[in-house]
Amino acid sequence: MGTTKRAKHVVLFPFPGQGHLASFLAIFRLLIRELPDATVTLVSTPRNVAAMRSSLAAEHYSSISFHALPFVPADHGLPAGCESTSSLPVPAFITLFEAFETVEPAFDAYLSGLRGGGDVCVVADVFVAWTVCAARRRGCAHAVAVSCGALGTAIFHALWSYMPALPFGSDNGGTLLLPELPPGMALERSQLSPAFLFRGELSDRWTAFYHRIMRHGHRTDAVLANTVEELEPTGLAMMRRALANDKVPVWPVGPLVRGENDSDDDDGVLRWLDSQPPSSVLYISFGSKNTIQQKQMMELAAALEAIGRPFVWAIRPPVGSDIGGAFRDEWLPEGFEARARSGNRGLLVRGWAPQVRILAHASTGAFLSHCGWNSVLESMAHGVPVIGWPLAAEQFYNVTLLAEEWGVCVEVARGNLESSRVERAKVAEAVDTVMGDTPESAAMRRRVAEVQEVMRGAWAEDGGTSRAALHEFLRAMRLK
Repeated sequence: MGTTKRAKHVVLFPFPGQGHLASFLAIFRLLIRELPDATVTLVSTPRNVAAMRSSLAAEHYSSISFHALPFVPADHGLPAGCESTSSLPVPAFITLFEAFETVEPAFDAYLSGLRGGGDVCVVADVFVAWTVCAARRRGCAHAVAVSCGALGTAIFHALWSYMPALPFGSDNGGTLLLPELPPGMALERSQLSPAFLFRGELSDRWTAFYHRIMRHGHRTDAVLANTVEELEPTGLAMMRRALANDKVPVWPVGPLVRGENDSDDDDGVLRWLDSQPPSSVLYISFGSKNTIQQKQMMELAAALEAIGRPFVWAIRPPVGSDIGGAFRDEWLPEGFEARARSGNRGLLVRGWAPQVRILAHASTGAFLSHCGWNSVLESMAHGVPVIGWPLAAEQFYNVTLLAEEWGVCVEVARGNLESSRVERAKVAEAVDTVMGDTPESAAMRRRVAEVQEVMRGAWAEDGGTSRAALHEFLRAMRLK
């Protein structure tokens, strides 16, 4: 008689931030492809489950299920219907982080009903790493998925491990003396944002939350990194050293990026791009939750007029305004948008823009970006070099990686505080360096093409390192 095949069940628990959800949906599609006989369940709170169900409805998966955990935003001081970061300003994210911790009993009860002789593995976003507690109690395997790059993740881990006292040097620039950093790499005060990184008291809610998350992360069975082994050897080595004592393996399974079909149609933007010459358009976006000061907008607009290159600018209200509110013309130089439109030289997109389709368009030649990790991967996947303007979190370290290790980026400004300066002349110089007709520009485009090829090769049937890492992970979790 043959051996009865054990049932396989993967429980995915993303955190409801736009970039986090995007990478988890990419993980979901990988698992459906690699584990055709397994059940995959997406778990979250009711509104997030409804959004994921709607997003995947057209793909007609037979082995997918959803589970909604009870959650009442008002019980946690959140606005009615608020179950994701999309409806919160960044400083209020901590309230949502803490609120999600309270669903652990409901998640534990859900897992307790799954143990029926099969193998269960929980794959959780790093911001819900507390799921490891329920996984341990219920005998389930557990993995943490990190949506940031390896270098950014490793540096943030090092920073938080020193809280509440960051080891600044005595030099005037206040260089951070982190022994975890490789030789030749240094961090500056201007690369620390948001402000709670400077406070760092253990009583601070952000600090306390990150310390809890780090403790949970060291108890997991595995870490999935949204990167490629060949592209981030330094960051992956740092991550592996940090987790070595706990014997937690790190498997890079990236790039986990959205496909063009994941973007809603916006024919107006695409038709405008069709009217522009190849590789001529500068795309500008600071992400879904970031914006810049009004005076910085003014300087950037002046630079765009001086440069004269065509541009698409996904624009949101400036710092201090409702980022999801209406954009007012007074925040830009008088007549700026009318002049851009009349000369067919520029397009302002208020709020959401079909970023993946813009980056994939033949007319797009460069991306002025805050360098959030999803934006970095999407730009590289479509062969578009970057002009970096990091604003917060690990974005500063992503720029370091792009500029100093990959050679595919020029940093033009740093931060969106009142004290953060951006100069139109520097913007013009950076755009010319990246998009110009010079040997330096040509060399940067070649390096972008090389990174793009490495990313494609990571999932090759024969020898792809990310494909091999995913298979090793699945075997280690007894899913394959």
